[in-house]
Amino acid sequence: MSLTSLLARLQRQGADVVSLVAGQPDFPTPPHVCRAAIQAIEEGHTKYTAVDGAHELKQAIADWIKAERGAVYSPDEIVVTCGAKHAVLQSLLAICDPGDEVILPVPYWVSYPEQIKLSDAIVKTVTPLGADLKITAAQLKQTITDRTKAFILNSPCNPSGAVYASAELAQMADVIRAAGIYVIADEIYDKIVFEQAFSSMTAFAEIRDQLIYINGVSKSYAMTGWRIGFLAAPQPVAVAVAKYQGHSTTNAASISQRAALAAYREEQSFVADMVSAYQERRDYVMGRLGGMRHVICATPQGTFYAFPELAAYYNKNKGVTSSFDLCQYLLENYGVALVPGSAFGMEGHVRLSFAVAMATLRKALDRVQAGLRSLAQQDEAT
Repeated sequence: MSLTSLLARLQRQGADVVSLVAGQPDFPTPPHVCRAAIQAIEEGHTKYTAVDGAHELKQAIADWIKAERGAVYSPDEIVVTCGAKHAVLQSLLAICDPGDEVILPVPYWVSYPEQIKLSDAIVKTVTPLGADLKITAAQLKQTITDRTKAFILNSPCNPSGAVYASAELAQMADVIRAAGIYVIADEIYDKIVFEQAFSSMTAFAEIRDQLIYINGVSKSYAMTGWRIGFLAAPQPVAVAVAKYQGHSTTNAASISQRAALAAYREEQSFVADMVSAYQERRDYVMGRLGGMRHVICATPQGTFYAFPELAAYYNKNKGVTSSFDLCQYLLENYGVALVPGSAFGMEGHVRLSFAVAMATLRKALDRVQAGLRSLAQQDEAT
């Protein structure tokens, strides 16, 4: 928050600042989706819908899941929420009792631990052993106790870009089934993957009654501000989530629901074009990072983030002893904004987004390289 405040102040003062903190696509929402929203207004779709979402949209989501993932869900097992974040929080509220444990791999999206705490549950983190920043089924099994209620798996992962392969998920599904715990599979970035085919937790029928599947339109359809997500879950969980939603937000925005309906039912070519652009940017970022001494970065297999380790550039003489300090140093002295890895539970790393134009990426990485070179030279001089 303090870095965001500093960035906003510098921008207000007219400073030349390049930001790689974006957590959303830089592409516009597809025109046919926007037209559907305008039509919804003109046709008077401006009233409440059912708390758990308009039936037509829930049916479209069920059809989409079957077509994309081969899994069958009825509309009664789907709840349309105010974004995927809302779906994760309400799922935790629905299944967790005070003192339950929720297993969370590191690095994690910043809201997960806070959402677990809001549900009066206990965060149990698991740190990956390998450079790919993915935990193993064996690690998951070792972390489960008799108090474990759920496991959150975010694949593709924000912030690392890691994507779990089918074989890895199958091993995890075996552990989840045997332990009798829930898995909250947040797959909001599922369409933004590169070389490998995406594998979903919905593929494992043996854990269907333990799976809470999270997705939405924010990333795949460049609709972050429309605030439409969903969960598909066993009906008792879906009913419980709908009760929470009925006493908090009520339904997601009716006009946004009509826009999401167009996103799921109409032409999809936009997605492939967007992913192709992200892959080109990803390759450029990895090439630049690979040319910087002492920078370690697993190649993102999905999302639009890279998560390099920059701890080798910490410099006590310049007051840079953490990822937060490093980000502050680069922002104040070189006009480039990144997100510290400590926000994602992994000190020593930073997150940079390549959901920006290529010209912005070049400019930003020039500044990052200059700032790191300066820290290294000052460290060697002392």
